[in-house]
Amino acid sequence: MAARPAQSLARDALLFGPCHPCFEFVSRLKVGLMARLFYLIEFFARAAYASGMKTPRLPIALQQAVMRSLRHFLQLASDRLERPFAEPALVYQQRGTAAGTAWLEKWEIRLNPVLLLENQQAFVDEVVPHELAHLLVWKVFGRVPPHGKEWKWMMQEVLGVPARRTHQFEIASVHAATFPYRCGCQQHHLTVRRHNRVLRGESEYRCVRCKSLLKPGDYSPA
Repeated sequence: MAARPAQSLARDALLFGPCHPCFEFVSRLKVGLMARLFYLIEFFARAAYASGMKTPRLPIALQQAVMRSLRHFLQLASDRLERPFAEPALVYQQRGTAAGTAWLEKWEIRLNPVLLLENQQAFVDEVVPHELAHLLVWKVFGRVPPHGKEWKWMMQEVLGVPARRTHQFEIASVHAATFPYRCGCQQHHLTVRRHNRVLRGESEYRCVRCKSLLKPGDYSPA
């Protein structure tokens, strides 16, 4: 005898009430659905809590100082290059040991909130113009080497900031168990999970700036 579909059993339970044998089936179904619902609620609540714990709260005054720096250097570039530039979005979601990254197509600058709190003036004076210069170079020259002559010119001649490729901040507070990887322009650090995915051949990762494939090892500037 073929098994009856769940819809039919549920209909009979509703029609004949608790005395019908199908009522037990529907009751178990409800319990199972409610248990799954509560599990999902708990899962997302824990995820949200963990995310909030990992991202430090930045003082409003500090965020305002970063925004003033961005607008100052953006206006400087507009005046010296005699063309307007849209204001990039500022996102405080950079992870790992990088101070910041420039997302070209999104026209967005991501800053590391932990390192920002620990190195406030350096971020305002150096990191913000560093990442802004990447965006400006992409807009003016197109896709070129990330720290090439165009970027150095933009930093030194247009923004008036020393062209330092990497920061020298203390990274003990953001340095977890990571593995060194390199691309064509900078050093990267992959988490244990990502490193294992590379070893198993399940994933590969590319630099958001130069688009080259990440390889194990330390980066050495040319």
